[in-house]
Amino acid sequence: CLYCLTFRSSFEPGSNSAEATAQELCRAFRKHWLQTDSSVQLSGCLSSSKQRSVLKEEIPRELESSLNLAEEIKIISKLRGSSGWSPPRSQIIFNIHPSVKRDAVVAAQNFTCVGCGTPIESKYVGRLRYCDYLGKYFCDCCHSYAQSSIPARILLKWDFKKYYVCNFSKHLLDSIWQHPIFNVSCVNKALYTKSKEMDRVREAQEQLFHLKKLLKTCRFGESVLKEFEQVPSHLTEELHLFSLDDLVKIKRGQLLPLLKDILKSSTSHVDGCELCQAKGFICEFCQSADLLFPYQIAKCKRCTECKTCFHKACFKSGGCPKCLRIAARRTFSETPSPAP
Repeated sequence: CLYCLTFRSSFEPGSNSAEATAQELCRAFRKHWLQTDSSVQLSGCLSSSKQRSVLKEEIPRELESSLNLAEEIKIISKLRGSSGWSPPRSQIIFNIHPSVKRDAVVAAQNFTCVGCGTPIESKYVGRLRYCDYLGKYFCDCCHSYAQSSIPARILLKWDFKKYYVCNFSKHLLDSIWQHPIFNVSCVNKALYTKSKEMDRVREAQEQLFHLKKLLKTCRFGESVLKEFEQVPSHLTEELHLFSLDDLVKIKRGQLLPLLKDILKSSTSHVDGCELCQAKGFICEFCQSADLLFPYQIAKCKRCTECKTCFHKACFKSGGCPKCLRIAARRTFSETPSPAP
């Protein structure tokens, strides 16, 4: 039909937004039905003026008087962000939802399904299904009793049990499962104290973080660096950063053995490599011949300013010899020379 052809010609390929499609549909509708300078042939022998008056009567007054296309669409359809309902948005939730009575939660949802906006009569509230991730209730079309571990429960309580989630949440959690988006030091630093497995992984991760930097500067370290490919790169290039998949593997005891194997081969290389040994530090407090490296976190303390390594037992806060030399040199350079 003429209307379909008009809509197809005005639709831009590649736009898959529901709002964009609705706007194009309404725009094509207006262009076809609200034209005043062309005649439309109807069944029978009506004049063009009568045809236009008939068509105008069939169009809601809201559409005729509105100057804003978005307002017109809101009248005839439910849009994202409308006052009555809006679909759930992709978001990472870091808190555990408190236990609230079903009636109170559904009332806060305006007695609609959060997933599709379908109105729910009060007598059917008991049939709605709860999503533990979003903390909302859904109809059976939007909630198929899928189960998943909840990020907040893992990070806050080290709880890996699977809970019922809606279809939207299941898809979201599956899509981020492999992505390193959880910084434990920011979300819940106490998790390292709560979980021994996490604390051991943290130590290995910190050591490998410094070792990888050192090995990248060694022209003989290529074969050792290949072993780092056994684990995702973020585990050895960023501190405290994990994906949900990493956390599950830590809980199952699958990740730590891999990290320890890489750590063993890396330290073995550094101990026997002249190039790597040449990049070690001498403790300026005790002047011992013992070489220090940043990855030796058990005995090495780094100055937060100049990053020089010292023995933990020797280091004095605020008394770093290198920082004192740098400060003295800066003061000397800024002091004006006496006039002749």
